[in-house]
Amino acid sequence: MKGVSGQEAGANNAQKVREWVAERDLYEDYMEYRNEVNGEYKINRSTLVAELDFSRSVVNQNRTVKDLLAEAELRWYGVKEESSEAHKAARERSEKKTAKRTADVSKLEDELAKLKAENAELRKQLRRFEAMDEIIQKSGMAPRL
Repeated sequence: MKGVSGQEAGANNAQKVREWVAERDLYEDYMEYRNEVNGEYKINRSTLVAELDFSRSVVNQNRTVKDLLAEAELRWYGVKEESSEAHKAARERSEKKTAKRTADVSKLEDELAKLKAENAELRKQLRRFEAMDEIIQKSGMAPRL
């Protein structure tokens, strides 16, 4: 849009989205534009920007366009705010589980290191006792220590 200010371009894009939403309402074909994102249904932004022939940044930066799309999503797909609360709760549960697993792994690594050290010490003692046993077998007497 040459010769048009950014503000005018933004208003024109918002009007395109208003008309697009009204057309979807009229034809009731909004389910064809549905895209699942993190368990929520959203309008497929890629399809939208391709149909309306504007940049993806319009959808991300133009507040009016964002609001129009959010309102349409709520009406069409029943996007609820509690779903973000559910995501937050799930994330917290996941973080707790990850922290517990990290602690468990750390504890097991410490235990493994201790067992390896004990194993090395026991192998050293075994070699010593094997040598003593060999001396006893050959001489019939226990060596002095």
